[in-house]
Amino acid sequence: MTEKIQAKWKEGFVLGHNCIARADGSVTLASTCRLYDPNTKTYSQTWGPLCDTTVEGLEKYDEDLWTEVDIFHSPFMFENQVIVYGDGGMGNEGYVASTNPDFSLNWSLFFTFSNPITKAEVIDRQLICYGSGTAIVKINMDDLTSISVTL
Repeated sequence: MTEKIQAKWKEGFVLGHNCIARADGSVTLASTCRLYDPNTKTYSQTWGPLCDTTVEGLEKYDEDLWTEVDIFHSPFMFENQVIVYGDGGMGNEGYVASTNPDFSLNWSLFFTFSNPITKAEVIDRQLICYGSGTAIVKINMDDLTSISVTL
């Protein structure tokens, strides 16, 4: 599966589901939920790991898993990784990915709720991704499944 993920990445595609896709073909699917509080008239968004699977396991039921992505602005280095970010094929999704300096994919995270990621930075080992709307996604670089979302 490593070869498939790398080939798709080089063609400009990532898995187009709320998930973490790793270079070895393992995938952590995520559960997301947007809630509205009528008392405060505010929304909240959650993102949490749902289950672990593989690209091969997902393709067994759906061959159309891949979404074309665009890289926005300038990638940046963090601990010998190149962090890239941008939007998905529909324009209302966002993603962030880590590559090796040779641009081979380490992992990608895809968000159906964030709008394009237009800015990203690492502060105190938290990768902070800013969506073009109101979403701010914070990813623990020591545990990619530890993600918080604020709107």
